[in-house]
Amino acid sequence: MKPVYKNVISYLWVKNTKTALEFYANILGCKIIFESDGWAELSVPGAPNTFLALNKWGGKGEHPLNDYLTLGIDDLNGFRKFLESHRVHLIGEIREFPEQGMRMFKFQDPDGNTLTVSEVEL
Repeated sequence: MKPVYKNVISYLWVKNTKTALEFYANILGCKIIFESDGWAELSVPGAPNTFLALNKWGGKGEHPLNDYLTLGIDDLNGFRKFLESHRVHLIGEIREFPEQGMRMFKFQDPDGNTLTVSEVEL
């Protein structure tokens, strides 16, 4: 049997669910599907059946940081300017990988999770 997946859910640890929701909904354009004090689920615009879950950190010390979430986009330059206009913390400049037809850069959410955004020529 070959598996068939119905959806993809990736989760991020956050300190404050409300603050994280504001960023992911208002800046990144995700739609809130479910919300509670400790957990929220959001749909990713343009990517049916792909969801982000924000999980409030209740452990001791700092919450684990994510560095493995990549979002694909059509207009990398425009998106970078959009994030700059919202004072989102950008990490470095746009990196070019011409042999793969890809460009990318990284940014952080309010909790310090690192996200990558990439533009790929198909």
